[in-house]
Amino acid sequence: MYHKLTTSLKEAIKKSGVIEVSGKAMNRTALGVVDALLTLYPNLTFAELKAMLPDDINPSAPKNYKSLFKPYTQRLYGVVQSGAIRKECEANGLDVTASHFTAEGETFKTADGMEVLVSKSWESSDTETGENDLENLIQHVAQYGVRVVKVEKKEAFNKGSYHLEIIDSALFNAIRQPKKKWKWLWILLTLLTLLGAILFIVTKQN
Repeated sequence: MYHKLTTSLKEAIKKSGVIEVSGKAMNRTALGVVDALLTLYPNLTFAELKAMLPDDINPSAPKNYKSLFKPYTQRLYGVVQSGAIRKECEANGLDVTASHFTAEGETFKTADGMEVLVSKSWESSDTETGENDLENLIQHVAQYGVRVVKVEKKEAFNKGSYHLEIIDSALFNAIRQPKKKWKWLWILLTLLTLLGAILFIVTKQN
């Protein structure tokens, strides 16, 4: 998990990046970002993922679909929501597929078994603030080692796509398998302790 990484490792991740995302269409790029995060940090719980991707990254989405969270029209769509909103939408006669990715291969699961739905709604710019919600996301996830290198305009009759590429395999392995390093350290310390005990016994007998 990210918060358990050492400060030096976090700095290296932020400086060089670990996974690159290139996408066609803004919402597919956002989908790729979430995929990259969960690929890089497979032990994340849903609460930890939400903490890494706070709702205020994507403030413009409710302007498009204010009816989704009836009667909570001011509730932020955010980047991700749990699969629980499926039942919430169904209860209100709403179509969750209009606002979130739900098709096979487009949803994810966190380490604690929670379904993750990614928002489809991303404003290119906010006329009031001039902010670009996808750019908010891109800048925010850079600290976690996820770099978005290309966002192409979606072609007509093409649903869009994204591609992930690991650009630093050493960092990737260090993040995904931190326990492995400690495992071998404990084995080494145990062997050294046993060796020391054997030498002590042999020396004492002589």
